Amino acid sequence: MFDANFYDVQTNEEFWFSGPKRDRTDARYGPSNPEIDPEAVETYHAFLEGAPLPGRESG
Repeated sequence: MFDANFYDVQTNEEFWFSGPKRDRTDARYGPSNPEIDPEAVETYHAFLEGAPLPGRESG
């Protein structure tokens, strides 16, 4: 895993996951439009508006 921090245990496909950032620079290298799961869109937009991420309400 030279340039990844996660991999799929079934396919060995490598991924880089970055946490969301309020300035929308979610990609590892430069700005991009992240792909957001439909189930997470509402939470993501709430985070961009200042809400804490689920599970990180205390920091």
